[in-house]
This record gives sequence, structure tokens and C-alpha cells, in this order.
Amino acid sequence: MTLDHLAGKYGLSGEERQIFYEYTANRFAGAQEIGEADTSFLGFWERTIEYACKFGAGKAINEKVCSVRPVEFRSPDTLKIEMYESDAGRIPIIYVRDTADFEQLVTNIAYKGIRPDSISATGASFISGKTTRFIILSAKPYSNVPASELGMSDEAEWSEKSLLLRRGHECTHYFTKQTYGITNNILHDEIIADFIGVYETFGFYKAEWFLRFMGIIKGSGGRLAVYTENLPESVRNAVSELAELCAGSLEKWSLSDEFASMTNAGRIKYMCRAGFEGMIDCI
Repeated sequence: MTLDHLAGKYGLSGEERQIFYEYTANRFAGAQEIGEADTSFLGFWERTIEYACKFGAGKAINEKVCSVRPVEFRSPDTLKIEMYESDAGRIPIIYVRDTADFEQLVTNIAYKGIRPDSISATGASFISGKTTRFIILSAKPYSNVPASELGMSDEAEWSEKSLLLRRGHECTHYFTKQTYGITNNILHDEIIADFIGVYETFGFYKAEWFLRFMGIIKGSGGRLAVYTENLPESVRNAVSELAELCAGSLEKWSLSDEFASMTNAGRIKYMCRAGFEGMIDCI
């Protein structure tokens, strides 16, 4: 199914079609891989991790990372700082399993101490500045979807899986940033990042889970509304079906010999180059 077909199916007007085509345009098309990225910031994090090993992650975070607005951690023993080997190279990750600790840390670092209205719905934060890049992860249920809606019975296990899923998701954004200089808060990027996150965490991909995370299958999830909030309703409906088509096709692709023969980095590049129409037709 093509974008033109979807635009016709939902009766998009001339202006709506333009909005639809602009939203679904492949921003990776023609993008060249950039040279080796600057990783000089990693030295600071190596020293910070060494400090954390001696004095604890909470003390290291407050003294080295957010000394201007330190956090009174409720559960400092559950904090962890790691130099993670991602497909884009090493990236510092702070794991924060206590929800209150996570929300306060992100508030203090990313929002200068002013708690945003959206923080309760936030499960991860990618901090990217001129001199540093790092990721903060929580163990909140991924996309606010409880284990029961995914056919899982153990909420504690799902919390741990959610943390790992977020790691894969955020590291995929890091990969596209490091490889192409591109990362966007739009559906194409989110399809790719969720696919990699789910597959890395579970060893398989389920389209149904992605649709639940997005809220396309009704339940506790609802992220699609965030990525399409400025679109007309008719365009949102077309984008919703587009997401469903991509997810179903990607699940089939994940079972193919072609998929099995590819590296993780190769899979990300493939989905970047493919765009929406390419993902629909990947099988």
C-alpha cells in the first residue's frame, strides 16, 4: 500500500495531503554517514564512573553531574552509572529504578529544577549538549502499558524489561544521531527505535505490542497522540493505519533469513533508508 493510496482512502484534501506527505517524508533519504563523532566527553564519564565505584552512584551524580541542583535520592542504592557499548559506540547511561528519583533527576538536569507537566509520562531522557551526551533510564512500565496488557504476569519482570527496552530505544536514537546527524521526535524514528528496543530485549518483535504502546490498540498506551498532536484528525487517522501496516510488515521481516543475516546496525540503517513505504514492503 502506498502513501497515495492511504491519502485517498481517508479522503485527504489538497492541504491535508500536503501535511500528510510532509509528515511521512523520509528525513533519512539521501543522508550521508558523517565522519567519526567527537567522543572527548567520555573522559569525564569514565572519571565519574570510577568515582561512583568508590563512593556510590548517588554521590557521583550529585557532585559530578548535577551539582547545581543535587537530588535527595530516596533509593540511592538502586542507582547505577554504566558506560554502555551501543551500536553507535560507548554512551554513558544512568539507571534510576525509583520513579520519584528518576523524575527529580530529569527535572533537575533537563528542566533546570522546574518540574514539567509531562514528567509522569516520561520514562527516559536523552541529554544531548555541546559538551556531553548521556541517557537517563527509568523502570516505569514502558509506554505506561502494564504487563497484563501484554500477556505477562510478572510486573517486576516487566519493569526490568521496560528499562532494557528503553535502553535499546534511546541507543537507536543515539545511533541515527551519530551516524547521520539526525534524530526526530516523529513516528518513523519511533517505529525504528521501538522495533530495536523490543527485539534486543526479548529476542523477537511483536507488532501488537508496538500498537499497544502507541495506543492504536486501545488500552493504557497512547504515544501516537504525542507524535501526531499537531496533525488534522483525518491525517492522524491515516498515520495510525500507516503505523499499523509498518508494524505488521516489520514483524514478518524479523522472522526472515535476510533479517537474521544482518547486524543490528545494518537493521537500523535499513529501516532509516526504507522510510514508511519501504517498511511496508520489506517482505
